[in-house]
Amino acid sequence: MASTYNYLKDVDASNDNLIYRIKLRALKIWSLSPVQQKYVRPTLEFVAMDQLGDRIQCSIRNPQRRLFEDELVEGKIYTICNFSVAVNDKKYKATNHASRIYFKRDTQLRLVDDPSFPENVFRFVPNEVILNHTNTQSHLIDVIGLLTAKGDIIEFTKNGKKSNYIVLELDDMQGKGKIRCTLWEEFASKLVKHIQEQPTSEYILIVQFAKFNLFKGTMGISNTTYNSNLYINADFQAVKDFCKSVIMSSVPPPNQLSQIATEPVYSIEEDLIDKSIYKSISKLKECIENGSFVTIGTVVAIDPKNGGRELIPLRQMRHVSHHSHSTVVDDTDSAAFLLYDKESSKFLGISASDFRLAQLTRGGTNEEYSIELNSFRGKKFIFKVSVKMEDLNSFQPCKIIVMKLCGDMSVISKFIQKHDIYQQNLALEHSQLLSMQSGSAETPKHTCSPSVEILVGDTNEGYSTPKRNIVSGGWTKQLIDLCPDSAEGSSTKCRKLKDGQVAGVDKPHQD
Repeated sequence: MASTYNYLKDVDASNDNLIYRIKLRALKIWSLSPVQQKYVRPTLEFVAMDQLGDRIQCSIRNPQRRLFEDELVEGKIYTICNFSVAVNDKKYKATNHASRIYFKRDTQLRLVDDPSFPENVFRFVPNEVILNHTNTQSHLIDVIGLLTAKGDIIEFTKNGKKSNYIVLELDDMQGKGKIRCTLWEEFASKLVKHIQEQPTSEYILIVQFAKFNLFKGTMGISNTTYNSNLYINADFQAVKDFCKSVIMSSVPPPNQLSQIATEPVYSIEEDLIDKSIYKSISKLKECIENGSFVTIGTVVAIDPKNGGRELIPLRQMRHVSHHSHSTVVDDTDSAAFLLYDKESSKFLGISASDFRLAQLTRGGTNEEYSIELNSFRGKKFIFKVSVKMEDLNSFQPCKIIVMKLCGDMSVISKFIQKHDIYQQNLALEHSQLLSMQSGSAETPKHTCSPSVEILVGDTNEGYSTPKRNIVSGGWTKQLIDLCPDSAEGSSTKCRKLKDGQVAGVDKPHQD
């Protein structure tokens, strides 16, 4: 009697009572070492595929690793039973399966031989889907494309370590656009060596387990450090089928590869001040096309949902949606900015994994945001952002994703001077902050604006008030008394903050 196995599509973490018995091929195996546990043996991770081509990520923690690592080999087929299943809610997802498998001490792993089991089943994502994708930290994907252009290998040194990469252009021949592909380290060297040693008219590339990569507001892909596979003109049925689609597309492939111009390397100051287009927050929200821009503003709130990645701007605080964003305000408007761990960890000076560990140590969950992110509140930054159109009928029709942020006051001062921004409009920004307050017209001394604390709804006892208060005592009275709205004196003219003063104004101009 033939043995019966479960398919991965039936594996569900919400059903604790089921006992699964599955047959899988190990596609990719790697070790994952927690940064904060340098002397602990790394966790063994692998992606497995069932007979239907579905995939799932499997984890073998310590001390179970020593029981299984010698038996696991990439490409081999195994039967697995007596394991635990959990929700696939980790930040790093090698697959889009809703669940993840964890080995136990008594998990049964047996090597089997099955000639009918498929070698590899690819799930290619079209270029159109990649170009419209917005989340760089979602699951890994498979991509196939005709190489239409490439750049030169770029070598650089960072933190004393030498590295290199190459930029490519891939066309999936569906007529929906080409994507940028960045290959790092040995992947870049492998491609260049193949082109030199095996020259041909066409190079069809498969990048398996590629990650989304946002560059200058446009989504593309790149390889990962541990997981990705690169295949060049491989003898796969998928490649043969793609060749047929190229022939049937009636679009002749180029006789030679186009050369991608090498991107000049700019300092962050040059990039933000001289090489990028400035738009105020109100202008960002009026964008009707995707693009990348720079703006400047103050973070006034952090959405406590979904990891606190959403920075919430001022006027939008009355319309806060439950996403992981922050609110940023300038003198013109406010908007929700999506900030990922990469940039936030640079500002905080610690890795994303470190402050996530601190969050979990305090008893928090993956869906809660770390109190360390409170450090953003009240801080002014220059933001380089990518603007993606979403819903023209919504309060904020576009998604604003932070690609870079800079809090260096010397750079901010030069930015302000070049664009002539805050010298005349800073008082207006603070008056907008004050207008959000409820109750008394004056804020008690040495306290933050209640508009931030109440609307954010932060009930975390570990909340720490930023060192620099957003609105300190006396500002309301000074701004109202010194800059009254009247027929004789404009409330928006000639307001300046002078160095070394809490708030000051030039003598109001009389019309």
